[in-house]
Amino acid sequence: MRRWVVGVVMGAIVLTVSSCGSKLPEASSSAADRFYHAIEVHDAAAACGLLAPQTRHEVEQSAQTSCSAAILDEDIPAAGTVVELRKYGTQAYARMNGDTAFLAEFGDGWKIVAAACIRHDQMPYDCKVKG
Repeated sequence: MRRWVVGVVMGAIVLTVSSCGSKLPEASSSAADRFYHAIEVHDAAAACGLLAPQTRHEVEQSAQTSCSAAILDEDIPAAGTVVELRKYGTQAYARMNGDTAFLAEFGDGWKIVAAACIRHDQMPYDCKVKG
């Protein structure tokens, strides 16, 4: 049930964002770039620091260990070049050549809410890392 709810929420964000969102300013969009760079260079602490609190909590709960010990085992693909970056209010998504991530704006900046997301036809995204 929880997976279905996350899928519906992610689908709603995508529909809202893609229909009337605006492009993210460069300064705000760097969270996705920094997250995927941290994954690429195996900097687990930096990657976990860029996750939204609930997402970090879910990674820890799923693995039953710290985020830093678990995040690099989440099979997050190399992201490649950003091809689309959009936001609607405090929610956003970043679509890259190799992955799609969803972000939210917090008091200390943009954080990754979900990553390693794959869209299946008209269905909502299925994300390996989510909060």
